[in-house]
Amino acid sequence: MSVLADMLAEVFREPTLAGVARELATLAAPLWLAALVGLLIGWAWRPRWAAAVAGHQQPVLAAAAAAQAPAQPSLTQATAADHLAVVPRAKAASSVAPVEEELAVSTPDLMHLRRVVEEKDGGPAWTHMMDRTLPTFRYQAWKREPQNGPPQYRSSTIFEDASPDVVRDFFWDDDFRISNTWDDMLLEHETLEECAKTGTMVVRWVRKVSHLRDIPPWQPL
Repeated sequence: MSVLADMLAEVFREPTLAGVARELATLAAPLWLAALVGLLIGWAWRPRWAAAVAGHQQPVLAAAAAAQAPAQPSLTQATAADHLAVVPRAKAASSVAPVEEELAVSTPDLMHLRRVVEEKDGGPAWTHMMDRTLPTFRYQAWKREPQNGPPQYRSSTIFEDASPDVVRDFFWDDDFRISNTWDDMLLEHETLEECAKTGTMVVRWVRKVSHLRDIPPWQPL
């Protein structure tokens, strides 16, 4: 340390800045030379994996491909397998397209329902069955009997100044329909499935009709 301190002291005794810079460069030259020699030695003795990372194995792969030209498909399959082996599982799982849930009611079903409601499906005429009216509410129901198929029923419900909760509760309240004879054709009811989040319900109704024919369980009120 004392030798280095003496050398630095001699450098800073120079009368000009140019002289100080020249002496510092002379002092640092051996250090730069030693660093350069170390880099050259390290590069000459680098491990094999460093050469593979640097891409020095590409000529070897090219030579192997040229030697196995007739068996090119097998080389392609091996290369594809290598690529698949390094794909992370999370990335591979995210690349799979999500399977869309198949809906029970399709677009053609909705279009047919629209034609039935608008009486444009070409079927027989509808017979008026029921008409209930309140100050802010009116309900009407019709039915028809096609030549081929079961009876069909259609209804119209019109609310005024009603919240969605009131409408939902009305359609869910079969006890109300029976207790005050709002629907005098409904004899029994049973809820088979229900979802409070979506409002979907599967119910079984026992109704009385003039022709003693059962109404399908999916029939709306």
